[in-house]
Amino acid sequence: MPPVSPPSAMTKAMKLLAIRSLSEQELLEKLRRAGFPDHECDAAIAECVKRHYLNDEQLTADCVSLLHQRNLGARMIKQKLLRRGLDSDRISELLSESPEEEVEAARRAMEGKLRSLTRETDPRKKKEKLFRFMAGRGFSSGIIFKLLNEY
Repeated sequence: MPPVSPPSAMTKAMKLLAIRSLSEQELLEKLRRAGFPDHECDAAIAECVKRHYLNDEQLTADCVSLLHQRNLGARMIKQKLLRRGLDSDRISELLSESPEEEVEAARRAMEGKLRSLTRETDPRKKKEKLFRFMAGRGFSSGIIFKLLNEY
């Protein structure tokens, strides 16, 4: 039986990207943890970018849209994407392009939470609970107050 050569950084990168989309930073960290030297990691990432397997700009746009659909606010979205190593300016740009999308996400989140607060009879407590919930989801106080006044 011929000796088995160890997998290359490119092979590992392809396996990781087949599972889920990653940012360049995430892929670099995973390849380093797998024990590949920096020059192999850099070469694999460059090849993935060249083949369009890695695209941080597209990943940022997709994630912003997906996280809005999951009823998260701009602050929470930005925090999650920064942890993934995506560009702060690009995130802010995408979030500022669609402020109405955030308001709709906030409205959906608030309506869902209101269904779970049907037993709460004190209106002040209900508003406080809603505010804490919405702030925890990353919505700005301006949007929260606007929606609380509508309800």
